[in-house]
Amino acid sequence: MARRDYPLRFGCAHPGCAETVTFRYSTRRDLQSSFELKNYYGGRWRCTRHRNPGHVLSGENLATKATLECREEPYGKFFGNSGLISGPGFLAYAKDFPPGTKLIISARIELPDPTDPG
Repeated sequence: MARRDYPLRFGCAHPGCAETVTFRYSTRRDLQSSFELKNYYGGRWRCTRHRNPGHVLSGENLATKATLECREEPYGKFFGNSGLISGPGFLAYAKDFPPGTKLIISARIELPDPTDPG
């Protein structure tokens, strides 16, 4: 016999957005004490696109940039919260750099020329 799960569904609070998220719990107790229920209930959940709109690339937002500074803690070196940062075309270990080094990550969209036939 299959176990029942307890879904918790939210729709994005941004007007006109149809994005949804569903969290699933194996017990009713887990559902009732969930972080999601406490923090997203009452129209507080927003999808990735609307949680940080300046971060999402679009026809109106063609570029974004982030700067992470290498810092040293007693237990290691970090860029942000990680000792290893990677993305398309790069990989950086914080331990390879002195504290204060800045990792600047940028992304840019280049739309095709609408007058170009090919």
